[in-house]
Amino acid sequence: MKWMDRLWALLVLAVAAVLGALLCGRIVGAKQVQTVMLLAAMAALLVLAGTLAWVGKEMQDLLRQLKEQEYTSLLPNEEKNKTLPFYPQLWDAVVNQVDMAKESDAAEEYQRQATLQALQSQINPHFLYNTLECIRGQALMDGNTSVADMLEALGNFFRYSISRRENVVTLADEINNIRSYMLIQNYRFLNRYRFELEFLEDEEPLLGCYVPKLTLQPIVENALIHGFQNQKSGCVTLTVDASDSMLMLTVSDDGEGMDAAVLEELNRKIQSRQTLLRKPASHGNGIALQNVNRRIMMLYGRSYGLHAYSTPGRGTDVEIILPRITKAEVTP
Repeated sequence: MKWMDRLWALLVLAVAAVLGALLCGRIVGAKQVQTVMLLAAMAALLVLAGTLAWVGKEMQDLLRQLKEQEYTSLLPNEEKNKTLPFYPQLWDAVVNQVDMAKESDAAEEYQRQATLQALQSQINPHFLYNTLECIRGQALMDGNTSVADMLEALGNFFRYSISRRENVVTLADEINNIRSYMLIQNYRFLNRYRFELEFLEDEEPLLGCYVPKLTLQPIVENALIHGFQNQKSGCVTLTVDASDSMLMLTVSDDGEGMDAAVLEELNRKIQSRQTLLRKPASHGNGIALQNVNRRIMMLYGRSYGLHAYSTPGRGTDVEIILPRITKAEVTP
């Protein structure tokens, strides 16, 4: 019997008991009516207590399975829906709480791993920058301006990635970092790539919006590695749009694209809540995109993040949804 049927049966039983008590009162008198009504109420309470005990046992089983992380057995199904009241709603509420706790623990572990990796790979940045500047100076003295330009871009890229400690930067900073990155890549691959920038709204106020640092570069790098791996050239376009409350950034490539099954798997990995600790800097299998998505959600919540769109033979778009934040709204 379904749980709603049980509750209706209990209600009908209680009403029948009261009606029966009233009927008996008409026959045997007021004193006997009180006794009969008391007995009826006790019977209804016993049935109600039994029902609550049954529900309580189901709840205890649910909590035990959660504690033991038996998530597969907790998925809503027909059998559970027939027995436990509000099971799907209960499942959603409890799992949301579990996921929030897991995300908090994962964020702390992710931060510990990132700190450890930073310490392991620590290098005196001034030594690096001074060395690059010396090589650049020698290149200029030798008249090799292309090498000098590449070294300048490399120095700017390292300064932005290593030295600056801000969690958020202006969109203009992110775009300048992409220009440095593309200059370096084109020096490596003989001007194989193009970078284009398109603003759908007034450019000046959008350049001053704040975004998480190193949001765009991993996505652009992912496009170069995977979008153009079988092409001799390609173009990456950054499209910037905004509403009153949101900033929309789209990184598009005109590369190979991907079919529906591969795209679905990529988006699943991007949205996955599993913590990626072993290879946070890896470029394959959507890990770079997932790391960017996780950082955005940690900063702003689940309403923001990444989603990929793709058409085989025409390219891939990665859409980034962020809150529109101005300088006045950034906390020091």
